[in-house]
Amino acid sequence: MSWFNRFRHERNESKYLIIGLGNPGSQYVHTRHNVGFDVCDRLLPETDNNWCRTRGTLEWRGMLSGVRAILLKPQTYVNRSGPPVHRALRAIGISVDQLIVIHDDLDLAFGRVRVRKGGSSGGHRGVESVLAAVGQASFLKVKVGLGRPPPGVDPADYVLDRFSSSEHEAANDALDRAAGAVHALLTRPLNDVLQEVNQRDAAVRPRA
Repeated sequence: MSWFNRFRHERNESKYLIIGLGNPGSQYVHTRHNVGFDVCDRLLPETDNNWCRTRGTLEWRGMLSGVRAILLKPQTYVNRSGPPVHRALRAIGISVDQLIVIHDDLDLAFGRVRVRKGGSSGGHRGVESVLAAVGQASFLKVKVGLGRPPPGVDPADYVLDRFSSSEHEAANDALDRAAGAVHALLTRPLNDVLQEVNQRDAAVRPRA
């Protein structure tokens, strides 16, 4: 069964499409810009952690927190994430309201996690691409804060670098909390999740 027909066959069973933004290729593994990929990896059940390559994406389908979900890691560069997201939405036949996009955020303090519904891209090229492709802003975003780069460091270089050894513990904790936020979005009322995640993470002490 083709990629399109398989998704169409399951369209009535699938409830959420979860997208992790990142760049393909071993040189980008675990870089700051790839936190969306890393959170997706944390969402996978330990007993079923195999990704399938289909039409320019890495795909996983199964149950998360008792809800049928599809995880996608577009294998385009971040700033061209929109077309594969749009193709998947059309193939599955679900609304933009059932889309969750996980991405990094330079304007959010390092180690913080924020959930938002709608709104602008905030200058994130990957989110801009998704907005342009799907034509609506009503999808959910789970943001992982990177903070601004140190003085003299180009933001483009900063996001393509890996976390420093002193950042690893806090970064891993943020990725775990982001995965927890996704699980909460699948099972709980949105306003409850917004209040819990955003208020809790407002108390996370930013990097000095």
